[in-house]
Amino acid sequence: MSKQTPTPPSAVKSARRKRLTAEREREILDATFDLVAEVGYDHATVDEVARRTRSSTATLYRQWDNKPTLVITALRTRKYPPLPPIDTGDLRGDLVALARHSPPPHPAGVPTLGIWQAVMSDPALARALQDVMLAPYVQALHTILERHVERGAIRSDNPALDHAEVFLLGSFFIEKLLNGEEATGEQLIAVMDALLLPALTADTAR
Repeated sequence: MSKQTPTPPSAVKSARRKRLTAEREREILDATFDLVAEVGYDHATVDEVARRTRSSTATLYRQWDNKPTLVITALRTRKYPPLPPIDTGDLRGDLVALARHSPPPHPAGVPTLGIWQAVMSDPALARALQDVMLAPYVQALHTILERHVERGAIRSDNPALDHAEVFLLGSFFIEKLLNGEEATGEQLIAVMDALLLPALTADTAR
């Protein structure tokens, strides 16, 4: 009799996470967003989200692992639409399209959530921000760059490829750090035109 291969823990965890309906998940995420908007990130608790949504804390932790992931997921779901496929046929066109779909400033009437103030001192929150909110933009940027390397618009040995995330996405955080505002798409495009695009298209031959 052949030995049955055990189910990987990640598969079991993934299966457990699918038990919430889309409507129930949205209810919990909306309640999380509203709570953080009311009391700030530091004072929001998973217990209070559970109370407001008549959930168990075990259910919330099983679905989102921790408070940072729950909060960042709620923020992304409420504020940031999914990225569409990007392929304009042109390197600059693709980068401009990505910049214009980057996380927008806070909508009018939505209080500051206190997320950015906590990121520097909360490694779990920083990881959730990277995994949940920034990962789609990073993946889209890599896809764009790989496509244009294949098409010959960028040399495969160009060292700027290793730093493109910092060029483009770093501008988002610098603006927030220095001025307290999230960078707009136009600001990201200006940085791209001044720094990233020239670096990517430079001739690296010596």
